[in-house]
Amino acid sequence: NNLRDGMEFDHALYEAGRSRFRAIFLTSITTIAGLAPLMLETSRQAQFLIPMAISIAYGIGFATLLTLVMLPLFLSFSNKMKVSTKWLATGNSISKEEVERAIKEQKEEIELDGQLAQPYNGRENYGTEDTEEVSEDPLELEVKE
Repeated sequence: NNLRDGMEFDHALYEAGRSRFRAIFLTSITTIAGLAPLMLETSRQAQFLIPMAISIAYGIGFATLLTLVMLPLFLSFSNKMKVSTKWLATGNSISKEEVERAIKEQKEEIELDGQLAQPYNGRENYGTEDTEEVSEDPLELEVKE
């Protein structure tokens, strides 16, 4: 969404991570904190549940690191690969934003809006040599025999 608003790729990636950091981090910390009493329990009954609690806590911690650190790095690397591939294919200098899906979709929408804005004469013309004039007024119906 930030790319569609005109941000540069690196700044959009930074802002996306910054805006989601608090929610992801707090959710992970509260879940791990909720499992802490079970992990620290010493009773004989809790001994069966402690391995499960430890597994869940470490899994959530690892997933949080993947989401907050590795995902932005992967997105940046992926973008660099797309830019390099496009440069090798075309030989033209390509910006980081041009290869992203959001920008490509935005350009397609603009092209479609431009095509839809062209006047439509109410009939399909498949290359026939029909030169009959069509009225500019869509409400004017003319029946020819």
